[in-house]
Amino acid sequence: MRFFRRSLITLGVAATLPTVVFVAVGAFYFLRAERARVEADTLGRSEIATMLVDGRLRRDLAALGVLTSSVDLAKGNMREFYFRVRRVQVANPAWRTIILIDAVSGQELFDLRRPFGEPTPLSEVHARALNDIRQSALPMAGSITPPPEKLAWVYAPVSGEGELRYVLGAGIEPQAFQDLLTAVAVPGTTAAVVDRQGQFVARTLNFESRVGTPATEFVRRAIREGSSGFYPGTTYEGLKNYTAFHTSSWSQWSAHLAVASAAIDAPTTWSFVAAALAALGTLVLGGTLVLLMVRDMAERRRAEETLRQSQKMEAVGQLTGGIAHDFNNLLTAVIGNLDLIRNRVKDNERLRRLADNALEASRRGAKLASQLLAFSRSQRMAVGPVNLQQLFNGISGLLAQSVGPSIDVRMELDPDARVVMSDSNQLELALLNLAVNGRDAMPGGGKLIISARRANVVDRHLPKGDYVQLSVTDTGVGMTEEVRARAIDPFFTTKPVGQGTGLGLSQVYAVARESGGSLYIDSEIHQGTTVCLVLPLAPADAVVPVAAPAVLEAAEAEPELVTKSAAVLVVDDDKLVRRFMSESLRSLGYEVRDTDNGVDALILLDAQRFDLLLADFAMPGMNGAELAKAAQMKQPGLPVLIVSGYADSAAVEAALGTARQLRKPFDMAELGAAVAELLRSREP
Repeated sequence: MRFFRRSLITLGVAATLPTVVFVAVGAFYFLRAERARVEADTLGRSEIATMLVDGRLRRDLAALGVLTSSVDLAKGNMREFYFRVRRVQVANPAWRTIILIDAVSGQELFDLRRPFGEPTPLSEVHARALNDIRQSALPMAGSITPPPEKLAWVYAPVSGEGELRYVLGAGIEPQAFQDLLTAVAVPGTTAAVVDRQGQFVARTLNFESRVGTPATEFVRRAIREGSSGFYPGTTYEGLKNYTAFHTSSWSQWSAHLAVASAAIDAPTTWSFVAAALAALGTLVLGGTLVLLMVRDMAERRRAEETLRQSQKMEAVGQLTGGIAHDFNNLLTAVIGNLDLIRNRVKDNERLRRLADNALEASRRGAKLASQLLAFSRSQRMAVGPVNLQQLFNGISGLLAQSVGPSIDVRMELDPDARVVMSDSNQLELALLNLAVNGRDAMPGGGKLIISARRANVVDRHLPKGDYVQLSVTDTGVGMTEEVRARAIDPFFTTKPVGQGTGLGLSQVYAVARESGGSLYIDSEIHQGTTVCLVLPLAPADAVVPVAAPAVLEAAEAEPELVTKSAAVLVVDDDKLVRRFMSESLRSLGYEVRDTDNGVDALILLDAQRFDLLLADFAMPGMNGAELAKAAQMKQPGLPVLIVSGYADSAAVEAALGTARQLRKPFDMAELGAAVAELLRSREP
């Protein structure tokens, strides 16, 4: 078998070699072609951007040229011409202003940004434009003025009697050119429009701060040395790139579109690297295949072991849930009949005391059944106030037995942290889990400290409020940082196969989260481990459930009797439970009919009208939920009380819907109270 596997690996490596060489050669030509495509595409985009910018400038010059033939301007009526120019500006939203320059005196006659007044000297940008127009006598695109003005200018000459008399200039918002640039540039890349002086008119990066400022030396050098092409450079932000540019022969403005250096250099570099790595790649690939196969085999073995452990735990959970279900039925009959005996021997102190002792033992058995259901993970958490002092007292003996005589167990409870919000049974199991983990971390013995104190919570995932930190500290071997980070992952364990499932800490974490808190682990190698459960502090007015003896005393009170006789139909396949419920209800004054199955119950419903249906959930043939639906079709509005000791409480609730449920085991007082409450709710 091993030889066969080695042959397969060798065959795979041999078959891979020509494939890698073929891919390397193909990659060489593909990458070279990819570089050429990127260059051609970017050059084409830069030329399109330049054409769009030129088109915009020519449209603005055409609109400005309309004013050059004004009669007011020809006659020198500057004030009237000023107001006409203002109306033209309104029709061109991108124009921030229009100026009129006297070509003879070299002064600015007016600017729409200020009221009509005395002439002013020309700025450097306008003076340079006037000199260029004197030489060519043609409309032209000028430069952008530096901050804070930041306007792109176009100029139209006005001639009279064969000589240049005025120059009209329109100041255009750079945003007009920014919109053209972003429409052409690839999103996420750097691009710019630059005027004839090498200053930014538009830029995809930092537009507001860069407009009107000089471009980089790389940009200005490219403009001086040619009209189009590719040049390497670095942006003001430090991005290395190759830039395609195209300069207009008319406006002398240029568009520059950058491509990341990797898009140009990488294809060339990798085309040669791919060929050089062909042989090495074969070795690496072969080694990787071998490593993957070995790791796959190891992972498969671990997965199989984990699955076996998971199936084992699932089987134990199902078995435990089934035992707890039968145990609940048994305890219902025991507790119920003991309760009946206790109520009928009130005058016999000795028999009454014996019944009390038996009831107390039965209720302890009920608590054990509840813990078994919690272990099977079939019962939902019932979050409520939990007295930690009672909990510590209740599990102290079990803890000592679980960890053994070599472990010194200590419990410390802060009086201000006595009552928390959680599920008592689940919290007990969580502490037992942590205690057993601590024991395993101290094979030579040590100390195990369980403490509770008020906590200062800084976890942003927890809502604001008061919390208690319930800590379990051992003096064992500790955890590495890698183990601590994965400690609460399901099925993660450092114990040998067969000694741990990896579910303990994940279940403890689930208890903390379901209670509205969280879990933290603090551990160092050879320094021990502290597992902290952060649980919400119970409100000051929270009512803590009393212990079993108190429940017995509370049972002295007789349940409130209904004022009129009510007919109750009792359905339960367990003869002992059915007999207890029937006898209890008859002693409370109800008219009772009973049966052991749903079919007979429906026959009784056809023959007689009942005020209440009391049915077990788990029955052969027809369960309680199905019986309830069929009964309410026969007698609409019939109240239904479902009793259940079934393990999967979530499944019961999903099947029952809005029907009232009474959990087994229960006594006569609890049964009478539930029945009376349902009958009272039906009364008008």
